[in-house]
Amino acid sequence: MCWPSIGWRSDLAALRVNGRRIDADVVVFDKDGLLFDSQYFWKRLAEVRLRELSRHVGPSGLREWLELFGVREEDGRIAGADPNGIFALASPQEEIVVTASLLKKHGGGDWGACRDAAAAVFERADREFRVRDALQPKPGFPGVFGRLREAGIRFGIATSDDRDRTVASIGLFAAADDLAFIVTPADVRRGKPHPDMLELIADRTGAAPGRIVMIGDSFVDVQMARLAGCIGIGIPDDPAMREKMRPFADEIVGSLEEIEAIGERL
Repeated sequence: MCWPSIGWRSDLAALRVNGRRIDADVVVFDKDGLLFDSQYFWKRLAEVRLRELSRHVGPSGLREWLELFGVREEDGRIAGADPNGIFALASPQEEIVVTASLLKKHGGGDWGACRDAAAAVFERADREFRVRDALQPKPGFPGVFGRLREAGIRFGIATSDDRDRTVASIGLFAAADDLAFIVTPADVRRGKPHPDMLELIADRTGAAPGRIVMIGDSFVDVQMARLAGCIGIGIPDDPAMREKMRPFADEIVGSLEEIEAIGERL
């Protein structure tokens, strides 16, 4: 979309977090776990992927897949996922490679065929997956988008998910056209916590890294911000994640509702 500068002093645009003013030209959001309840989303995505995978491997292979990906099962039902596990942090391409390795281990055969079969599992699962039924907005979303828009601060998404699902997810609750950018693992050579995503955003927006704010629910988000020379704000779901964030985060808050946006008209 086009973000006009007329009518706003961009040099005065800022956030207020924990009473601290943070000058910002661009705000970058993670998606799952920050804008949407990640456990609610992961449970439903794991269910459909596991169902598709069951066409290729037996019960022992399925159990190993769950263990590898950090997906929890209770009483035969998906109960959630480890926030530090493969399912939560890996890109779709990385997940396909791990799944292909499991298919080769349990079924043997040519590596290329296993890789193609794993890609087909994810493709079929994505077609069957109903995004609307798996989304539960976190407190403060989509309100934070409106506050940034009113303050004249550009914002977008840097996610380990794919672009189509990101657009579909955001579009159910906010105007996806308001996003100045969407960056996924397909756009960069290295994903989080490497700085590549934020370096690409700096290049696309023309913003100096020191005026780009990265907001995420995982330590990899704020670690990426630190490596890119950007400002990292963490919103962890649990005390353990909060402790992992501390070495990298500039600020840690409880929810998106605590982030204020400041803008001044000309």
